[in-house]
Amino acid sequence: MTYDCVIIGAGQAGLCLASFLTKKNITVLILERDERIGDVWRRRPDSMRLFTPRAMDQLPGLIMAGDQKGYPDKHEVADYLEFYAQHNKLHVLLNKNVYSVEYNDQIYSIKTQDGETYQAKCLVNATGANQKVNVLDISRYIPAEIQQLTIDQYQNPKQLSSKNIAIIGDGAGGRQVAKELAETHNVTLFCGSPRPFTPQELFGINTLVLFKKMSILNSDSRSIIGRWIRKRNFIPCNNITNKILKKKGVRLYSKLTSVDGKKLISDSGENCEPHIVIWSLGYKEDTDWLTIPHSSNSDGFICQIGHDAGGKTPYPDLFIVGKKWLSCRASELIYGSVNDAQRVANFVEMALKNK
Repeated sequence: MTYDCVIIGAGQAGLCLASFLTKKNITVLILERDERIGDVWRRRPDSMRLFTPRAMDQLPGLIMAGDQKGYPDKHEVADYLEFYAQHNKLHVLLNKNVYSVEYNDQIYSIKTQDGETYQAKCLVNATGANQKVNVLDISRYIPAEIQQLTIDQYQNPKQLSSKNIAIIGDGAGGRQVAKELAETHNVTLFCGSPRPFTPQELFGINTLVLFKKMSILNSDSRSIIGRWIRKRNFIPCNNITNKILKKKGVRLYSKLTSVDGKKLISDSGENCEPHIVIWSLGYKEDTDWLTIPHSSNSDGFICQIGHDAGGKTPYPDLFIVGKKWLSCRASELIYGSVNDAQRVANFVEMALKNK
């Protein structure tokens, strides 16, 4: 069978897109590499809660249970996405890890590691923004007796029996883990460039909700406002500032630049000897599986951005959804994935009409 559209990835963007396409009577198959829908969320730290309230964390046609102004945890989001697929009767195949894609005679052949091949007239990459944790090459020089983890492998403090912890990367995830571990461990946080923090709420209203109402959150990625927000890279949580982390006992070092034996050394000459290193330098895209020419480069998957063309690629029937800044700041939020999915659904519909 040749499907009208195959979607790679059953995250919020892929599921939402599949729902829109199904309503257009387009045959859709979703291939998901994990054992369950939502597993990518279940792997997050146990203490994680979203920065956005439940009212912004749901897809069309299905309300997320609970206080709409409250903040869901990782299990709520994972279970919600799983139920969303069931509620909309979406065709999802699990444990399907795609390893190559071929494009011949306007048909995509998608091969999975279990030996199956699926064909589609249109293909959508919905693997999401958080695929591979960035790890510096310097990690190769860290002695084998020092355990190394990536942020997606960390669950809770009980997991780490050794006391001296070094966290590399001071984004929201790294800072939250540093704050949590400081209660029971000796924590050193290697930081990068300074970044601004905003309160999670202003006057009792979530900051991102306010930005949404002010049309800041939805500003086109290419606009002056969009480029300014991207450059600032603010964190909507002011309970993990330097001052608060220091008060908790976290040692804040500058950027990690070298390793000398068991010592990790910053560019300011500060050093520590951790038992465990946790890498939290953000994520990069896994482009190995999309093997057709001109679909990716050193920066990741190739596609257009912005409200009008966000998600289009060099191929007339290959699209992307779920990518950060695909159209605006909201693209990486569950709320923002809806508009992106609707736009890409229209692209798919038009591509099928032109075949």
